[in-house]
Amino acid sequence: FEVKPELLLIAVLFFGFNFGIARGIEVGVVSGILRDIFSVGYFGISIISFSLAGFIAGCLKDKLFKESFIIQFVASGISVYFISGIYFLYIKEVLYLGQNVEFWEICFFKAFYTGFVAPILFMILKKIFDFKKI
Repeated sequence: FEVKPELLLIAVLFFGFNFGIARGIEVGVVSGILRDIFSVGYFGISIISFSLAGFIAGCLKDKLFKESFIIQFVASGISVYFISGIYFLYIKEVLYLGQNVEFWEICFFKAFYTGFVAPILFMILKKIFDFKKI
């Protein structure tokens, strides 16, 4: 399916989990702008969905054990489904395109792949930002 992990989304989750709601939304907006600028798609959807993911991650900052690989895997997978769902609903409802079952299969593989990459990227970002408190 030529699936790639959502590295920007993992960064949004990292900042939301570790630095709170405001930083999660900030990184979500910047990441959404970068994704919308450098991808072929509909401008604005990534900004909204990434900032919502950063907000939710910031809200869950003190409620989850964010150092757990399982939490990182599950949070990343659910976030990919969340963002893909927003994008799919926009395409289906606003542009009146039909439902495509293959789309949800691609989302599953993308969520799975992003979930496997998430703990590695979380560890790298933790090493980088452990010394620098933002």
